[in-house]
Amino acid sequence: MWRFREIEAGVKEFHGLAHPKGREVWLHCWKGEEVGEPQGALVLGSSQKADAARAGVLEELGIALVKRQSGGGSVLVQAESLVWIDVFIPRDDPLWEDDVGKSALWLGKVWQATLAEFGVSAVVHQGRYEPGNWGNLVCFAGQAPGEVFVKGKKSVGISQRRTRQGARFQTALARRWNITDLSSLLNLSSQARSRLESETAIAAYPLPLPSSDVFKAFCAAMRRR
Repeated sequence: MWRFREIEAGVKEFHGLAHPKGREVWLHCWKGEEVGEPQGALVLGSSQKADAARAGVLEELGIALVKRQSGGGSVLVQAESLVWIDVFIPRDDPLWEDDVGKSALWLGKVWQATLAEFGVSAVVHQGRYEPGNWGNLVCFAGQAPGEVFVKGKKSVGISQRRTRQGARFQTALARRWNITDLSSLLNLSSQARSRLESETAIAAYPLPLPSSDVFKAFCAAMRRR
């Protein structure tokens, strides 16, 4: 049985919530203005260092810097930019997979079924992690097992944190994509920034679907697991 929750929280607060004991699915509901994140947050992956971001620019724009415990590249989280859903399973769950290269494939299929409800044909990446030139820096520029692509471009990113308790999968459906907004926050030379923007301008396939409708369809797909 799954427990489904809609949680109003800031980006940092949401990342810091404790791992539940059983199967749960959480929808992040925006609360940035109330918790000191008025213009959102730049979220770095677990292997990225704080100096990957331009602290002065973040402060000037009112964007918080948050580090998550799951892997992958940076993500800019702002109001209406993503449908952000976290999924938790314990280690003794039948969905647990020891092979990290396969552990998110089932979840990608859930997203695939979710998007089908909106008439969107999607493909789950079955191969190994392929960062390309920029995937270790920017989440939507790479391809990881289980992630979901529409017309060859990423629509759903997935990262995970595995502990003794179980796995926390952090998933995000892009509702809009503007690499310039993200690249301006990263600590890059002007030449590298130009390359990043040029090479990833169409890396993502945004789907401006209502968060509540997506969550409803996602929960229905999860109940069939």
